[in-house]
Amino acid sequence: MEYYAYVSTRACYDPARTIFVFAPQQDAATLQGAARFARTSGWQALAEYDGAVLIVPVAPQGWQAEPDTLPGQLFDQVRNRFASRCGKSLLGRRGMLWCWETMVYWVGYGEGAAFAGRCAAAAPNRFAAAALVDGAAADYSAGRRPSDHWLVKHVSEGYHSCNDDIPACLWLLDVPPEGTAAAVRHYAEVNGFDPKRPTPCQVGGIPALRYAADGTTAAQLLVSDGPCPQGPALALAILNGLFDHVIRWKNGPDGTLARISGRPDFYSNGRFEMTSVTVNCLEYACAVHLPQGMSKEQARGLPLVFTVHGRGEPAWLFAEKNGWDTLADETRAFVLAAPDSPGNIWQAGRDADAFGALIDHLCQCYGLDRTRVYLTGFSNGGSITREMGTLHPEWFAAIAPFNAPVHVPDVVMDDAVAPSLEASGFELPYWVTVGDNDPAAVVDVDEQLEPLLKVNGCALRPAQGLTTRFAPDEIRTGDNWYTPERGYRQGSRFTTLVYRGQNGEVRVGYTVMKDMPHGAITEQSRACWEFLHGFRRPAGEKHVLWEAEGASC
Repeated sequence: MEYYAYVSTRACYDPARTIFVFAPQQDAATLQGAARFARTSGWQALAEYDGAVLIVPVAPQGWQAEPDTLPGQLFDQVRNRFASRCGKSLLGRRGMLWCWETMVYWVGYGEGAAFAGRCAAAAPNRFAAAALVDGAAADYSAGRRPSDHWLVKHVSEGYHSCNDDIPACLWLLDVPPEGTAAAVRHYAEVNGFDPKRPTPCQVGGIPALRYAADGTTAAQLLVSDGPCPQGPALALAILNGLFDHVIRWKNGPDGTLARISGRPDFYSNGRFEMTSVTVNCLEYACAVHLPQGMSKEQARGLPLVFTVHGRGEPAWLFAEKNGWDTLADETRAFVLAAPDSPGNIWQAGRDADAFGALIDHLCQCYGLDRTRVYLTGFSNGGSITREMGTLHPEWFAAIAPFNAPVHVPDVVMDDAVAPSLEASGFELPYWVTVGDNDPAAVVDVDEQLEPLLKVNGCALRPAQGLTTRFAPDEIRTGDNWYTPERGYRQGSRFTTLVYRGQNGEVRVGYTVMKDMPHGAITEQSRACWEFLHGFRRPAGEKHVLWEAEGASC
């Protein structure tokens, strides 16, 4: 499978966006033509600016001869093959870039756009957003095929999604009327919008009609019929107006489309305030979100919740990922902090002092309740959550690691739980969540559960037929807890084993998410907050208090 590739010299620590450009047939026929189109279209210069990887496939026999599985097959082939040109990469990647499944984007021109449109109907889970210029799909029959659920190797028995069930995000520019009409009909069914009620908007400075079910969804069809810029100007409009603001999170068999602020807007739109601490000559930036509309003075006395990013996932990308910011807006019950690590990775030996400094700085700066500090994190951020919490339980009222790897040399501690915890006499309420199809974080968490059950005064009883050897006091599912009435739309994916302390309050929770790869949905944050917010650690106390009033566990 021949292709032209360009790797940005700026690509190193951050997740690399992968941009596929399907050129017009005359350019796509040869490798030289593909390379030339990469430059003249402006995409090579933009890939350099964006820190991205650019792929321009070659179709010597014409796009009609190529299978609609080509983009997915090509991404699988190249995703871990590109070395950083600057010699730097994330720790553990050995100089190789990390092309993220969540950040794959397609652009097609002419015959290449028709091909990309056909691929979009056949594999909507393989891209976050696509722009089709002067061409669109002529055949949408592949939408009726079963999804390949490529993000989850072993789906549950009840998962039977077809491609037509998977929302998509496309922008049609200068597409002939018949192609536009066919796309509107198809995606009205897929995305669930009213084809007769588009909303005028501007995308990257270009007038467009937006077809979407509501004003916030990323599942949309954009149509621009009027004169559009050409060449690099058009590429810039597509990158800034669309690709920067749409992502497909890896949190289910086909992922979930979502809007994001994008790097420039994250730092400029005022939703997060930036602060930092310097510890051991290293600066730790931190994005702070107050509940929407709440002043700094009004936020005084609120609890502090940390949401800690994973390896390669900086705060500008991660802070809005798991819904903690919108939960803060909804509940108006806590201040959210998303810290950034040096080199986009957390390590207990280097970063332990930073968390203590951040807690002191944020509680003092915002007047927050030092007795109610909660630490949560995802992936590598989940590992540092577990490590910091069990090394320094005095700092936190409760902790909650999500999808946290164990036993990764040079990345996490040798012991999943700090050996000092049991002897310290500290209680530490603990809510651990994993995915049933997560290759990075195992479902077996007994190594964590045993010491945490002990320090929280929970009974250790043998169990059979569960994913742990410790019998819970209660099992919560979508039938008895995670119901629509309680705010859960995907409650059927939850199974939570609940362990109660000597006074009957929930002290430990262990959740397995169904059909979940290395990702998380926003409702996990809701479940986590239900657990966390009932706990308080008075200054200098080894025991935590559980305040039943307002607590829902």
